[in-house]
Amino acid sequence: MSDANARGLPHIESAFQPILSLAHGLPVGYEALLRATDGGMPCSPEQAFGVARARDCYGEYERACARRHVQRFQQLVGDESVLFLNVHPDVLVDPHHGAGIVADLLSSDIERSRVVLEILEARQETTAVLADAVAALRQHGFLVALDDFGAGFTNLGRVWDLRPDVVKLDRELICKAASSYRNARSLLRLVDLLHDIGTFIVVEGIETEEQALLCLDCDADFVQGYYFAKPSYEIGPMHVSQDAVRTLGRRLNSVHKLRQVADLEELAPYRCAFRQLQQAFSAGRGLCDSAAHFLHLEWAMRVYLLDGDGMQVGESVESERHAEWRRSTFALLTQRCGANWSKRPYFRNALSRPGQTIVSEPYMSSSARTHCVTLSVNLSCDGGNYVLCADVLFEGLSQTL
Repeated sequence: MSDANARGLPHIESAFQPILSLAHGLPVGYEALLRATDGGMPCSPEQAFGVARARDCYGEYERACARRHVQRFQQLVGDESVLFLNVHPDVLVDPHHGAGIVADLLSSDIERSRVVLEILEARQETTAVLADAVAALRQHGFLVALDDFGAGFTNLGRVWDLRPDVVKLDRELICKAASSYRNARSLLRLVDLLHDIGTFIVVEGIETEEQALLCLDCDADFVQGYYFAKPSYEIGPMHVSQDAVRTLGRRLNSVHKLRQVADLEELAPYRCAFRQLQQAFSAGRGLCDSAAHFLHLEWAMRVYLLDGDGMQVGESVESERHAEWRRSTFALLTQRCGANWSKRPYFRNALSRPGQTIVSEPYMSSSARTHCVTLSVNLSCDGGNYVLCADVLFEGLSQTL
């Protein structure tokens, strides 16, 4: 850009990385990425903007980058692809440069609905001012994205405040989700939460097939990363890995999703032992004797009984193992007799399906800071209605997944 070059700022070139729709296997749009040189030598975006900041030209340089990206994008694509443009929140709220970047975009002939202003991850003390800036962007017809959710300052509060059209998840989330089944389940629930707010989800930093397939399993909308395509100065189908797209297509056709806890093979011994527990208790044996076989299993924690109103009858029969997991944060919570568990899904679901073994989703136990899976069944004995429950330590079980 001539105005940037005239100020002695790093030279601007544009590279583009596709953002693929998982449902279509095609790019929904492209993120524009700065490829700068300073004195003829390549420099990173951080270095380039560092030079601009040192010369008190940060806002001017970002506007120059945006103009160059738009110009180059229009030379390369048709009328459907969307351009993701990075913008620092400090620039967006700046009275001069915030209005200037909007004016620059409006003066180009790109459709406003084809531009996504991607707000970079950075501290922004004046949240209300940023919200006003985002509202102004929407009035002009631009879309808004939040970058690097889950890292630093881009958090759920900012999503609630700004209501973006797109949230891009930081690459560390998919890396950690791929490392364990428990983390993958947490990512799935995060995606569900963000969808409930009303935003599309891009998972960034996809570098392996495992990570790509996990994005499908977690119901993400879009993906971006080297596994599919590296940033390129050109745009076209040849720049997207067709092998990666075919892999996604096969997984979509197989309708494979994250396994529900109730379907885990690792839980089968506990289900079998719980049936024996139920049979022994229904035959009149005491709870402690009935629970012995179940509590012999590695990750079994406790067995207890609830009445028809969800009140616990007597104390729990506890495993002698895993004392460190059973240690309570608050002493009162160790007193389970008389506690009311009627709000727990394992109680409500068992009550509505008498005789059927219910397997809960993992949840945090109130008696200790552990995640449990509870097996429960509604049964009649001694003329009363009861729900028999048994807890399995999910922290331990998930280590085998």
